[in-house]
Amino acid sequence: MTITFYMLVSLCLVLIRTTLIPAIPLFEKFYDLLIPIIIYLGFFRRKREGIPIVIFFGLIMDSLCGGPMGLYLLTYIWLYTAIRWLTRVLHAGSLPLLALAVALGVTFEISILLGYMAFIAAGASIPVDAGKTVFLQIVWALLTGPLIMIIIGWFQKRLDFWRSKIFAD
Repeated sequence: MTITFYMLVSLCLVLIRTTLIPAIPLFEKFYDLLIPIIIYLGFFRRKREGIPIVIFFGLIMDSLCGGPMGLYLLTYIWLYTAIRWLTRVLHAGSLPLLALAVALGVTFEISILLGYMAFIAAGASIPVDAGKTVFLQIVWALLTGPLIMIIIGWFQKRLDFWRSKIFAD
């Protein structure tokens, strides 16, 4: 049930990111909306729920982006693994930590993509406004990442409550 919920949420976010957000000039340089979900899964959900969802996210994004197959999948798996490792050391209840985690996740994804463009795809050039784009995406991540994670947590609690009422003995 939880895996289906996150798959539907991810498909909605991918549709929003690819259709609505580019049409609004204010959100033109918005970050990957799946990153807060991956971080939420790493901090707050079990591995058996998180791993299939992260793999699904990666395969969907690799199919849609037109880049080399496995780039997003690898990025999402590394990000999820890093967050799972951090849960051993940190308690993820504070909003500043969540904002920092989303900003670092966005920075990690951008560095992987720019690294690919710089080293592997030598024919491709890094865009002139890449610095501005990176800055705006990190600011957006700091401002909206915790909000997205709070909303997802709220929906997750409702889903867990609903599931416990239906499947209670």
